[in-house]
Amino acid sequence: MERPRPRMGTHTETLLPRIGAFLLDVILLGFAFGLLVVITSIISDALGLLLASLAPIVFFAYFIYMEGTYGQTVGKRFLGIVVVMEDGSPCDMKASAIRNVLRIVDGLFGYLVGLVAILLTDDDQRVGDLVGDTVVARVGK
Repeated sequence: MERPRPRMGTHTETLLPRIGAFLLDVILLGFAFGLLVVITSIISDALGLLLASLAPIVFFAYFIYMEGTYGQTVGKRFLGIVVVMEDGSPCDMKASAIRNVLRIVDGLFGYLVGLVAILLTDDDQRVGDLVGDTVVARVGK
């Protein structure tokens, strides 16, 4: 998977693709990780429980790694959007970590905080984007 080029100026056209990408990622990640936990639990209940307890770390690590390395998760790739720095340069690992750790804040009240932030900011940025200096843009052709 290579890092796509953004179409700058399209960051205000990404609300629905962002929601769809997040839901797709959560479903795919939940299915894959859940399957791994079930298989591990068959081998050992304790090992399965230990692995299941790592779910939040795996969740954050997936988003941080994928966006920091490729600018996209599988869901974002499928829906044609990419995370970049505000100046259009590639999102780095530090910015990805910041924007994704702040999902905790954005996710309050069923992601209402993140949605309100996107709707109120000129560049459609959630709290994690504001602090990480990132935007989500459509992929260039």
